[in-house]
Parts: sequence; C-alpha cells; structure tokens
Amino acid sequence: MREVLSKIAALALFAAAVVSSAGDARAQHLTSRRPDQYPSPTVKLPAAGHQFDADYSWEANTVTGDWYGMRSELAQNGIIFGGRYVPVLMDNTRGGFDTGFFGAGPFGITTTVDTERLVGHKGGLLFFDWEYYSWYNGRFPTNNQFEPTGSYVGVNTNLLDGDTRRLNQVAQLYYQQAMFDDTIKWAFGKLDANVPFAAVQAAGAFQNSIAMFPSTLNPFIPSYQNEATALCLCSQVTDSVTGKFGWFDGTSAAFDPQTGTSGPATGPRGPSTFFNNDGHWFLITEWDVEWKLDATRPGTAGVGAWVQTGLTATSGTNTNGVRDVPGWYLQWQQVLWSPSESIASDGGGIAYFGQFGWSDPDKNPVHWSLMTGVSATGVFPGRPADAAAMMFAYSDFTSNSGIYQSTRRNGAPGPSGGHELSLEAFYIWQWKSWSYLQPGLMWINSPGGGNPAPLDDNFMAYLLIGFEL
Repeated sequence: MREVLSKIAALALFAAAVVSSAGDARAQHLTSRRPDQYPSPTVKLPAAGHQFDADYSWEANTVTGDWYGMRSELAQNGIIFGGRYVPVLMDNTRGGFDTGFFGAGPFGITTTVDTERLVGHKGGLLFFDWEYYSWYNGRFPTNNQFEPTGSYVGVNTNLLDGDTRRLNQVAQLYYQQAMFDDTIKWAFGKLDANVPFAAVQAAGAFQNSIAMFPSTLNPFIPSYQNEATALCLCSQVTDSVTGKFGWFDGTSAAFDPQTGTSGPATGPRGPSTFFNNDGHWFLITEWDVEWKLDATRPGTAGVGAWVQTGLTATSGTNTNGVRDVPGWYLQWQQVLWSPSESIASDGGGIAYFGQFGWSDPDKNPVHWSLMTGVSATGVFPGRPADAAAMMFAYSDFTSNSGIYQSTRRNGAPGPSGGHELSLEAFYIWQWKSWSYLQPGLMWINSPGGGNPAPLDDNFMAYLLIGFEL
C-alpha cells in the first residue's frame, strides 16, 4: 500500500512540474473557473453560454490560450473550439485476474457552433466531438486483456474494451434546435446517450462505470465508445418538470445467433444502420423534477425507463440470445449545504446523490444496481474549483446461468449469481484553471460476481491529470 501511494505521489509531482514549466508565465485566475468541477475525460458537452462572452478568459482557462485573439473573435461570432487530454493512470495492487499498472490517455477535440451568432438563425446549435484514445500498457497474460481487474461493472468508464488497442473516431456530430422560447429542443445526429439520460451530475468524476449509469445498462446504452445516431426530444413541461425521449440506433447490441457475433458497433460508424435497421433500437425516456429547499439547497430527481429491442447476446450458456430487454431507473441529487446562493446555482455545495437501476434477470446479466454517495465542490476555503467525493455501489447478478456466468482466473466459466460491490474516493486539485490532478482509491469486492466468487477483491490506486486545451 505504501509503495502504491508513493508511486501516485511521484506521478503527481512529476505532472505538476512538467505543466508548471510550460505555463507559469501565463497569469492564472482560479476564481474564473466555475465551482461545478466533476469533470469527465470522455463525456463531452457543447460549450457553455458564458464561453461566448467577450470577457471570457481563454488565456486563463486553457493551455493554448487565445490564439492571438482569434479564439475570442471566433467565440463572439458563434464558433468555439475546445480540447481535453486526460492521462488515466491506474494500479491494481491485488485481486482480479492480475496485478500491475494499466492506463490510457483519452484525447478529445470539440467544436460548438451557435447558429444565431454565426448566421442569425435563432435556437440552432451544431456540435462536433472527435475522440482519440490509446492504451499505455500491453495485455495481461492471464486474461489477454488490457485491464486486469475482472470487473463486469467497469472499473473505469473512460477505458476501452479489453480487446481494443486504440480508438480514433467521430464520437458525436449532431444538430440541436430550440423552439417556443426554449421550452422544446430536438436533436438529430450521432450522440452520447449518457449526456441527456441516466446522468447524475455530482457523480461525474468517479471512475467506476456505475457512477455514469446503472450497470443494468452496461451492454446496451449507446455511450462512449459506442455513441450512436439518434433523434432526441426534450420538453420543459413546467418550470420544474422536464421530459426527455431518445430513439437511438441499437445496432451495437444486435446479436446474430448463426455467427455468434454482435454489432456492428455504432461508435466507428455513421448513420447507415439507423436508416437500415433490422429492429435493433435503444429507446429511452426520462422525467426530471427540480426543487429548492431554500436558495442554497437545490435538488433534482428523475425516473427513467428503457428497452433494447431486437435480439441481443447473453453472457451465459444461452447461445440463442434474448429479445427486447427492458429496464428502469431512479436517480436523485440534493445539495445539503452550500456557502452561497451563487455557488449553489453553479452546481457547488455538499451534495448527496444516488441512482437505482432494475432490469429483467431472465434477459439481463445484472438484475439490479445501486450507486450512492456524497460529493463536495466550491466549499473549500480559497479553493473554489476543488472537489472531493466518496461513493458506494452494488450490482446484483442474475442467478440464471443461461444469461450470465462469471469468469474464473483461468478463463473458464464460473458460477452465476453473486454481486459486485465497490467503494471509491477521490480529491480533485484544480491547481491551474486549465489543469487538475485527481488522485483516488477504489476497492471492488467480488469483481465479476459469481456465487461463490471466483476472483479475489481488487484494491486500486489511480491518478488523473486533466488538461483543458
């Protein structure tokens, strides 16, 4: 344990020295950064409204600065270029299939176009997101994967599938139109479903995949790295109630029992399988309500339902697949305390959050899952952009061996049932407006489930080094 923590500390000091030598000449203003600091290395959003303002400081908030004034001029005319690079460094100290270092460097470039500023067309937005990714490590010999833990839920939502060495693709490309005083918005194109659906803001910086969405959604949701062409609709029903609906290409989960293969995956593809789809859709709806206990304690809650239509594969002995997998989820977030109304309105404060998901155990490897925890940002004196959080998560696997079997350390099928439980904690040090360090610890009990569990518990330490370009 002491050796692992020493490695993490050394990496943090090295990263700080490298970035500091490159950027200390530029004046930094941490207070220009909003306190909503639960960053994701891979989930990208369109540029925020304040970034189009003339007084937004590109010099303070990005590594590459204002490009001799070009960036500010483009932004005021409705075009914003963004970039993010986040090395993800993890060390599995015990348990799973193997121990050792694993990690990767997600790199993304985004473009946001406000059509009203650019051509005078009100309410229009065009968003482009290109993602590149490459593993830093090679495969582990015991399971021939790049990630050694054996977790089914996903020890890190920002890591690629174990069979994929690198990623280079257009992750998102869509047009959004707001109508009727922004009460209705629709979007069409290639989207990440986890942006409008099943996302809990205060859990966004955790690395375990269950913080992003319920593990019941693992094989189905069209999110990183398999974003998909979709039509989405959002309606502001009242000041406090919002309804959303998404119709996504579900071809990534499509199963052909004759070949025993799934796909083709939508991530590296365009819209072809949306317009020529053999009944494989991912349909989802979510209804959210907002409230305020007082000016400094806002809260939200939502209920969602989804179905993956068509034939999909199992993770068990059933080689014929299953049809039309359903599920639903609940999610919530309540600010317990915030130092001011302005910080609370920007997403700051100490928040309690959670998410519960359910699916049919005769069709889905995970019967139900629970994720809950506490996070805080904008509350540390003199550190308005720092954040800290702790999370507990539990996934209950189906006992139907036709739908799910765990994996033994030698790669042979293991028992069905069981659970995967995880604990995670981190601190985000926003040491520059354009860079943060995030050390964290994660423990996973019974990775991959099974009753009895075939794999020993994991204990991991990690470090993320984020750069806004």
